[in-house]
Amino acid sequence: MSRTLRFLAPIALLALGSGCMSIYKLPPGAPAASMRVAPGVQPWICANGPAQILPTGKDGRAQIPAGQPITIGASFYSSDGYMNYSCRTSVSITPELGARYYQDWESEAERCRALIYRETADARVGLDFEPSVGSGGAGCTK
Repeated sequence: MSRTLRFLAPIALLALGSGCMSIYKLPPGAPAASMRVAPGVQPWICANGPAQILPTGKDGRAQIPAGQPITIGASFYSSDGYMNYSCRTSVSITPELGARYYQDWESEAERCRALIYRETADARVGLDFEPSVGSGGAGCTK
């Protein structure tokens, strides 16, 4: 496989994987929280509907609905020139009004999982585990 093709294959997979998703837009006047998205992933959201692409601003933050269970997910595609790797994972939370969150993910041994932290000034690193986190799926419809 050519070097160019190995580079473009993950980008094509990302485009195809999100091609049938619409883009999420927080309804005007809806209670909101914000979430900083981990770099290198395509974030998506289910908020009492089908999965939608979660757009972020230039600051890497997205507006998410507060006060209701939602599912936040991430899709990741990578290639090292020899192997292609893809991952799609999600987690459900009930964001609090005005709270600030950070979406992260980790992978190990061909498995991945989504992580959500609450941003806080109280913790040494500025992040705390989010206590409302559950397994992905709540808030999604088919």
